[in-house]
Amino acid sequence: MPGEGGFSLAEAVLALALLGLLLLVSLPALASGLSRGRVAMAAREMAGEMARLRSDAIASRRRVAMRLAWSGGRYMYAFYADGDGDGVRSDDIAAGRDPLLLGPRNLPSRHEGIDFGLLDAAIPEVPPARGVLAPQSDPVRFGASDTITFTPWGTSSTGTLYVSDGKESVQAVVLYGRTGRIRIWRFDRALWRWTR
Repeated sequence: MPGEGGFSLAEAVLALALLGLLLLVSLPALASGLSRGRVAMAAREMAGEMARLRSDAIASRRRVAMRLAWSGGRYMYAFYADGDGDGVRSDDIAAGRDPLLLGPRNLPSRHEGIDFGLLDAAIPEVPPARGVLAPQSDPVRFGASDTITFTPWGTSSTGTLYVSDGKESVQAVVLYGRTGRIRIWRFDRALWRWTR
């Protein structure tokens, strides 16, 4: 009946089609935003674990460490304490002298689609370092042993962990050993530089 208001079937179908098109166009941006959020959450978790280990080392007056080991196609990480006073060492871990505190864990089981890694294109190193990181570069940059040690005096190993979705988003968790300070840097692909 004229004047009763409402929508015709054609108008409702057109509105639903426009809504579907809008949703289809916005899904990639939404997925990208969710992936960036997961990368940021994983980087914050790694920074939090480092801060906790530093506090544990100071409070317990012994060295503790996060050891990263390549296993099954990915990095696994676990936490150890110095059991014999000579630091957390691979041979002491293997012999059972440096006890396991927690782990092993991996990032993908905690953050879907996220792991230690870089992007699919070369990117600059985190400041103040200069140079370029190739896509296949090692994302764990704490020396040959890949062990991050914290001392009772608040100092630690120096290095960087790169956390990424492998495609669009990467963040760097940088540990400054002399001070034990931890900083998270985010790589901005649009500006092609690291920001905090």
